[in-house]
Amino acid sequence: MFEPEYLVTLDEIYHSHWAARKKRRMQFLKEAVEYFWPNGHPSRLIHVTGTNGKGSVIYYIEQGLRFAGNTGSWTGPHVFDYAERFHINTKMVSHEDIVDIYRDKLMPYQEEFIQRCPGESLSFAELGILTALHLFEKYGVKWGMMEVGAGGRYTPLMALDMEACILTNVGDDHPKTLGTELWQRALEKTGIARPGVPFFTSAEEPALTYVCKTAEAEGAPLHIVDQNDLDEVRTVMGDHPEFKIRNLALAVKVIRYFYPEFQFTVERMKADLPARFWKVASNIIADVSHNADKVQRLVEQLKHSYPGRKFRFLLGLTRSRDVRQVFAPILELAEHIVVTGASYPGQDPRELADLLKKDFGSVEVIEDPKEAFDREKERLKEDEILVLTGSAYMIDQALNPNAYIKHLNATFGRRIIQV
Repeated sequence: MFEPEYLVTLDEIYHSHWAARKKRRMQFLKEAVEYFWPNGHPSRLIHVTGTNGKGSVIYYIEQGLRFAGNTGSWTGPHVFDYAERFHINTKMVSHEDIVDIYRDKLMPYQEEFIQRCPGESLSFAELGILTALHLFEKYGVKWGMMEVGAGGRYTPLMALDMEACILTNVGDDHPKTLGTELWQRALEKTGIARPGVPFFTSAEEPALTYVCKTAEAEGAPLHIVDQNDLDEVRTVMGDHPEFKIRNLALAVKVIRYFYPEFQFTVERMKADLPARFWKVASNIIADVSHNADKVQRLVEQLKHSYPGRKFRFLLGLTRSRDVRQVFAPILELAEHIVVTGASYPGQDPRELADLLKKDFGSVEVIEDPKEAFDREKERLKEDEILVLTGSAYMIDQALNPNAYIKHLNATFGRRIIQV
């Protein structure tokens, strides 16, 4: 029997130190929010998690809610520039905005915080969340969307009050931290549910059963994208991949919940998220897909957009992801694969290539991403499409036009000293 509350209890007992630290971090962020906004933050916030489609759903909602007032978002990862994580009315904020908030607001609080809590400091994620909240306040944001990096139940965003929670789907991602079983990942992601706060999802079976039981256990009213929702969007969108239809239908369902009387059109929400299926040139695509589910959706989009074309792939992968599993969907399309580095925290491209060669014959290693991109671009034939995917860090190193930011991105974590 699937008992969400008991399973969470056992997991926290089995990993008590880890769970306690996560909850302590939430408390740190909660204290910071109460310090800056003792009467509560003025924006209405929406919490978004899921394996795939988080950024796209957020972008669609941002576009759709513009009629109601200013919108904002905090998402990740960025591809070229940290400022990409922060949007006001779907537009990236300025570097000056980030500098001013950090120096005038966050740095003084950080200095006070480390005096009060020796050995602790606000983390990368916590600083990002607070930056977003200050931006929302500065620009009078009515609706702010906040994206989970991975998981949900133990992320810093649990420290914030939310108007709604969204789960796009539950796939095969982060098995080492979220769990190897589908029910574990569903339990983790649906953990963002809060008592009395509407919970929206476009998850499908078999994950949907786990999602429903977990949301109900948390006391969250459940709203599930159904066939009627999909058909309505499909009528407007026409011939588009199913994953895009589902993402847009989920966004529409959320907006209609809060504004049932307003007659808005899906047309205003059709623009795609930057750096997702990004057309660098007429024959070059870059897409941040780093798990098998995302790569499968990329393959669907390639087939839909370029029927009958040949594809060359430039790949990089981070952390300990299984390269054969992640990139299995592309093998049916690939003419040639080049494996390259991914800076922080990239896997050795030679080792990745050796593994890929077990499934595909035409695999090459070019360790430097920029060199690999330039060489593949020169090799492209008239009927071929070059696709860069697998790691935002790799795409950054191959395409980032700002040499200064590119270098900082590549050396992220260099000041972290293991004691």
